[in-house]
Amino acid sequence: MENSDIDWQNELERRARIYDDIAAGDRFEGAMTSLDYVAIAALTLVLVAAFWIWGA
Repeated sequence: MENSDIDWQNELERRARIYDDIAAGDRFEGAMTSLDYVAIAALTLVLVAAFWIWGA
């Protein structure tokens, strides 16, 4: 095998280990919680209301 093939195989194995570690955990890094969704909805409502008032 060429050196680049071996390097690529090692990289694939490294990525597979990382994904296995993430899947084994109880929470994904960067996953949004219900609090995040509520905050986005509240900010959206505030933004819509502000532009509605501004345009009136």
